[in-house]
Formats: sequence, C-alpha cells, structure tokens
Amino acid sequence: MKAPLIWLKDFTDIDVDVKTLADAMTISGSKVETIETTGDNISDVYTGKITDIKDHPDSDHLHIVTVDMGRDDLGHALQIVCGAPNVYVGMICPVAVIGAQLPGGSIKKGKLRGVDSYGMCCSIDELGVPAEGHPGADEYGLWNMPQDTPLGVDIKEILGLGDSTIEFEITPNRPDCFSIEGLGREAAITMGKEFRPVKPVLKQEGSLVTEDVVKIDIEAPDLCYRYCGRLVEDVKIGPSPAWMAERLTQAGMRPINNIVDITNYICLELGQPMHAFDLNYLSGKHIIVRTAKDGEVIRTLDGTDHTLTSSNLVIADEEKACAIAGVMGGENSEVLPETTTILFESAMFNPVSVRKTALSNGLRTESSARYEKNLDPENTMRALDRACELVELLGCGKVSKGVVDNYPTPRTMNHIPFRPSKINEFLGINADESFMRDVLTRLECTFATENGTEVIIPPTFRPDLEAEADIAEEVARFYGYNNIEPSLLSGKETTLGGRTYSQNIVEKICNTLVSNGYFEAITYSFEAPSELDNMLLPEDSPLRKQVKIRNPLGDDTSVMRTSMIPSMMRIASRNYNRGVQQAKVFESAFVYLPDDDVNNLPEERRMLCGFNYSGYVNADNGKVFYETRDAVEELLKILGIRSYSFEPLTDNPTFHPGCTAQILVNGRNVGIIGIIHPDVAGNFNAPDKTCLFDIEVEPLVKASKLDRTYKSIPRFPAIPRDLSVVVSKDVSVSKIIKTAKAAGGKYLEDCVFFNVYEDDKLGADVKAVAISLTFRAPDRTLADSDIAEDINRVLAKLEEKCGAKLR
Repeated sequence: MKAPLIWLKDFTDIDVDVKTLADAMTISGSKVETIETTGDNISDVYTGKITDIKDHPDSDHLHIVTVDMGRDDLGHALQIVCGAPNVYVGMICPVAVIGAQLPGGSIKKGKLRGVDSYGMCCSIDELGVPAEGHPGADEYGLWNMPQDTPLGVDIKEILGLGDSTIEFEITPNRPDCFSIEGLGREAAITMGKEFRPVKPVLKQEGSLVTEDVVKIDIEAPDLCYRYCGRLVEDVKIGPSPAWMAERLTQAGMRPINNIVDITNYICLELGQPMHAFDLNYLSGKHIIVRTAKDGEVIRTLDGTDHTLTSSNLVIADEEKACAIAGVMGGENSEVLPETTTILFESAMFNPVSVRKTALSNGLRTESSARYEKNLDPENTMRALDRACELVELLGCGKVSKGVVDNYPTPRTMNHIPFRPSKINEFLGINADESFMRDVLTRLECTFATENGTEVIIPPTFRPDLEAEADIAEEVARFYGYNNIEPSLLSGKETTLGGRTYSQNIVEKICNTLVSNGYFEAITYSFEAPSELDNMLLPEDSPLRKQVKIRNPLGDDTSVMRTSMIPSMMRIASRNYNRGVQQAKVFESAFVYLPDDDVNNLPEERRMLCGFNYSGYVNADNGKVFYETRDAVEELLKILGIRSYSFEPLTDNPTFHPGCTAQILVNGRNVGIIGIIHPDVAGNFNAPDKTCLFDIEVEPLVKASKLDRTYKSIPRFPAIPRDLSVVVSKDVSVSKIIKTAKAAGGKYLEDCVFFNVYEDDKLGADVKAVAISLTFRAPDRTLADSDIAEDINRVLAKLEEKCGAKLR
C-alpha cells in the first residue's frame, strides 16, 4: 500500500522527517517497505519565458532563443539553442540551467553548430513525468505551460515533486490499513497526534430524488451485506485537477478522467471500492444484486467475455448482468464521454465469494483485492458521500437529493472482556490502565458494562479484534515492543540446558557412522503409496497401512512414510545415476505408524536407515555386505551393547534371500541388514550391489551403556588358536561363534571368525569356516595343557550343535 506523505497529512499533523515517521510506524506494527521521494533525479530546472527567437545560421531546424528566467541569480536573458517545433515568443516552459540534473543526464555549457547554449528548454518527457494532468504537456515539443505560471519557480514545485511516498506492507487481517485514512489513524496514534477522519458534507443541488428514480434489491443477502447508491446529474467528463492526478500517480494509479479518478481516489483514501453506472443503460433504473445464471455471459470493462456460474454474484438490471460484484464492471453500462447521469455504487460483498469469483474468472483487480480482506460495511455510506462531495468540489456534476441504502446484513462485533491486569500479565509489562484506555479509545474501541463485567467493543473496521490476546497486541504495539523488557515466563525458573540421554545416543549414532565414512541425509517424511510396491511388499503387509494427507501437493507426497527404505533407495539411485560409483549414506528420522483408532495420533518411531553401494563391475556382494555389517557392529560396540547377533533371514521380499540378516539385541529383533533384492534395485533404478540397514533406534537407546569400567591391560600373554571346521552351507557363522563361546570355558577371552571357504573338493553342500579363539588367564601364563580340554569341548559342541567336522 503506497501512501503519499502529503496525503497522510490530511489526517494528522506530521512534524517529523519521513525516515523518523517510517521507523516509528514499523515499530508500531505498520511495516514500511520503501520510501520514495519524487523528483530526486531533477534539480536546477526552473520556469522561464521565451522573449526572442532567431533562426540558427547553420541549421534549418534549430533556433537561438532568449529566455527570461525572472530572477537575477538565473539571468534575464539566457541564450539557449533549441530545436523544438512548437517554440514561440511568449512561451513559458521548463528550463534546465547549467549544472541541472535530469533523468537523462546533467546539463553543461556547450556549442551547437558554433553557437553557445547556456541550458536546455525541456519537454515533459525530458523531466520523466507523465503528461496526464498537466495542460500543454501533451503537445509535441516543449511543455507549453499556462501563461499565468510565475517565472523562476523550481519545476518540482510546479509538478508537486519532492513529496515522499511511503510503501507499507499490510497484512491481510488489517483491511482498515488498505486506505490512506487507516494509515493516517495509525500515524496519529503512533506519533501522539490528533486524528482527523473524513467527514463529507453534501450540497445535493440536483433536481432528482434518488429514491424516486432508482430501486435497489438484494436477492442474496448472504453474499451482499450492504448496497448504497446515489445519483449524479449533469455529469461533465473531463480530466482531473492536477492535485488529484498527482496523488493518484504517487499512490500507483494512473489518472483517467474525473469520474473514474474519483472512484479510484475513494478506493485509496477510504479503502472502499466503488463503481459508476451510466443510468441510461440500466434497464428499468433497477439494480438487482443476485447470483448469476449458469452460462450467463458478461463483457467486462477490459473487453473480455466471461461465462459465469451460479456461484458468482453479479450486479444486474432487469434484463442483464451489468457488473461482476466486487470484481469489475460491465462494458454495457460503463461511463462514456457523453454520459450525463450516473449512479454511484458503494457496497459490501462477502469476501470469500469475491475471491472465488475473481479466481474463477481470471480477474485480479484493486477492487477484488480489497473486498477479499473483509471490508467495513459501515464505511460504504461515508465513502459514497465522500465521492459525491468530490463531484461537487470538482464541479463535474450535481448530486441528486436522497440516497438508496439497502443494508440487510449488519456486522456484529465480539464483546471482549477488559482486564488490564490480565493484559499486563500476558505481555509481561506494567502499563497503566489509563494508557490502555487511551490507546483503545484512539483506536475507536468503545467500553461498556455487561453483567457487571467491563467489555470492549471494537470498531466495525477492525474485524481482527476477536479476543483478549488481540486487545493485548494493540496495547503492546503502542506501548512499544522495544520497551518491553525481556523476562522469564511467570513461575518459571532457570534451568540448565542440555540434551536428553536419548538425544545424546542419537548424536553418538550419527557421529559413529560419519566416522565410518557415511554421509548424513535429510529426506521428506511423506512419499507416494507406490513406493511400497517398489519394495515388493505383499498386499497384507502392515507397512501398507499409512497416514494419508488431506491436502497433498501431489500423489508423490500423499502419505506419511512407514519405512525409510524408499527414501534411501531414491538417494542411492540419484547418486548412482549421476556417476557416483561408491556411496555411503544414512538418516536417523521418523516413520509414522497409524493407530487402529483413527482418533489417535500415529506412532512416530525413530529409525536408523542407511546404505552402502559399489557400482564397480568387480565389486561383490560379500565385500559390500561385510563392510556394512562391520560399521553396524562398531556402532553397537560404541553404544556399549555387548549382547547382539546377526541371524540369517530369507523371507523378506525387499532383500536378497542369501545375503540378509536380522539384527538381534538382547535377543530382540531390532532391525535388518542385507543386500537389496535385484528386482527392488531395478524398481528404484539403483545399483544391484546395494547393502542397506534399517534399525529401530529406541531399543538401541534402552540397551546402550555409555558408562565404561576401567580394566587394566593384561599382564600375561594370550594363547590364540585357529580352528577350521567344515559345516553345511545352511549353518550360519553366528551360530558357530555363539556355540564356540558357550563351550570355550573360563579362559576363553574372545572368538571371531576370519574366513569362509567353499570348494568342490570339500563337497557340494558344505563350506569351511575358520574361527580364531583367544585364551588368557589374569594371573599367569597359560600352557597348552591348560586349554586342551577347552578346545576339545568346543569341537565337540560344534559337532553336536552345528554338525561341524575339524578340517
């Protein structure tokens, strides 16, 4: 919203510079975007009178003119070489003297074909100013100014330049501030000055009586809250006076003619859109506010035909639609140069209806933009009277007697309790009750007593004031947000900040994986339902029960994820297809599992999901799998989890049946690790050799133990023993390790596997697994005889539990 400073001064006294005013308005809640000062690029241009003209001796179109500047300091006989075709003796025009600054550059002394020139006579275009509203400026050549123009006057004074225009950023909940008057009210309260609202006074010198000529009916009171009309006779269409054209231009509107400019002036000044109908084109002199008929066509003022529906509100006469209500008038009743009698309309329409109508018809106008903000129905009559007052002031018509005012739906305002102590408590301030009353009274709120309780009744132009919090905000705005001292919430004590134990575990998980070469990712929590199809999940999988988003951006983001695997696979696919041959990525985030009761919120379960892939041709699944497993195993050890294992898993459709394991912690299944099934990799366009882990975080948090107990370095050496046993291919390494540890005896310190060997010489269905046993005693060096029985027992148990034979 652009507000010329000179226009704001109509409503309050402003005795500070524009920068100070802008800062104060921003602090009080009316944010200033920019400040523009007209004529910044013009200096040292004055009015002068041509007293003599001679032909240039060396040109057929240039003239040597003598200009009287009317001032001793500027000169009474200034010689200028000029080529304008309309120059004549006695012409008064703008003259840029030596050193002048124009939008096109600066003026210097020069010679034009051998003749000295001490300035430049200017056209309106050379001043960078539109010709509208300036008599004589539309001629080709110099600006032929009126003969009564004084000489030696700064052209900026003539043009009304040098004024500042403030552009405000107005929020949609403040329709009152979409007007100069509303911003003037805010400025008055902010600067502690008197506010002067518009109070129109009419002469009503016309011969007609509006009520006798015009009839107004509202058939849709739910869409049209109020409709007022006045007649203007003996209309004279012509240009607007300079002061009005200048104000409209500064506020961002183009002057057109006096009648149109008056409606635009009211729209800016009071925030009330208006429209003028040619009375002669209104069938039956009857205005009917109704919904359109399906398929009804209207040609609007921009020359476009619009096919309407029954959801659109129109202003009609007895035969046709004459305007799209709140959006744009119709061509069939527009004001033309020959128009003699007009009907001024000022109305209030349903804001939702106006917005939907504007959108459905592809129209966005100043009128619709304001109606969408929920204007004040009490302002319609005052705006109508102000427009008619301007008609009388400009002498472009006679206002008829009387007015038609159809007001079926008055606005009711909330009655809000006034509790100063509550406001102070809410804001954390100690403002006087008298200050609050003064602010609210200046905002035009009224006070009343209802059932022994004092209440505030907001003005009808403030529909945003609905509750005590809104009243507190008004007090805070003018108390000064910068004057509110920071303080703790009432009853709250200072606390030592820090992460929870669970947050520390999550951070340690992320740091551990990063130290293993993984990159952390952040992905969206919503996805497409088809992602579960890409995972090859069966139709009865519980993961297919997803939380659906009511207003999704699209099908790709229409459900909340129940698995993080698709998110990781998309990252793997994107990197692989962009030439990244190796990648390790993880994310710790939430999946959303809906409750059987739709009234309950879904469970937000934190998961840890990541992948490791190799796109090289010679890479093998085993290397990628064990590399990934080692990272997960190190993570478990860092968390202090000792009781864990990896058990083979063959029935998960998303993973390769021969390269997948479930992760057990304290005997509980907490996740899965394995090579992605080739079909799944194909569905996501990801590399086949992608190993992925998907682990629930909460069990890791519960099983973690970050406290470490010091254990001295062993004083005596260990005895390592390597065993290679032949077992069936379906016997897992983890089972062999678990069996060996259980049978190893008191001296067994550790048992790890280090090789798997398969060969036809061993047999078609067997493999050789090599494990290393480490024995140590805390008080002495062990001999072979001390562990011989333990090794035999290990071999016996391996044969019994795993069918193992010593190789």
